Amino acid sequence: MSKQEILHDISRRISPDAAVYPGDDPLGFSTVCVIGDEAPCNITGLSGWTTHFLTHLDPPRHFVPGGASLDEIPLARFVGPAIVVDVSGDVVTMANVPEGIQGKSVLFKTRNSNQDPAIFDENHVYIDKSAADLLVERAPNLVGIDYLSVDRFGDEEYPAHRGLLGHNILVLEGLDLSGVTPGLYRLVALPLKIKEGDGSPARAILIEER
Repeated sequence: MSKQEILHDISRRISPDAAVYPGDDPLGFSTVCVIGDEAPCNITGLSGWTTHFLTHLDPPRHFVPGGASLDEIPLARFVGPAIVVDVSGDVVTMANVPEGIQGKSVLFKTRNSNQDPAIFDENHVYIDKSAADLLVERAPNLVGIDYLSVDRFGDEEYPAHRGLLGHNILVLEGLDLSGVTPGLYRLVALPLKIKEGDGSPARAILIEER
């Protein structure tokens, strides 16, 4: 019997009412033209966006001087085996970091996935330094979380960002894992090919085989 592939969209919807990280401009949408007597097509203008909003990828360049930018990273790193890990507490700790993850992607599913996407939660679940250090030791390809940052809000040391990116571990933030069961999948998360990109929105999906 052949296997069936099920696609899970784990990307956040881009809309003008979506929450952005405090200090960033809101996502601006404007109408350039509408199909009618004066225009043959619909075109929407986009403004106020950074390279770090909603579902997005961080390469080393985001926090590491001279680090690799998104356009320098092989495409194979954005596609591959992934494990979704359920986190019940308010912080991702060492106890949540699985073994056997070298070269794979690890995505942490927390209560963040059920938050109102229009309201920024300063008390979002994050990855603490001890967990980030253990992740570095176990050397995954990528670490993802279901909020706009892997670090605690207000922590200007950015231990998770600096630790992971400093060891060439990609970071995928702003996921929606609310409809995904913890377990093994195949991740596809392709960023835009931005010159010297320090980040990029991504359309992220998980492929499940049944």
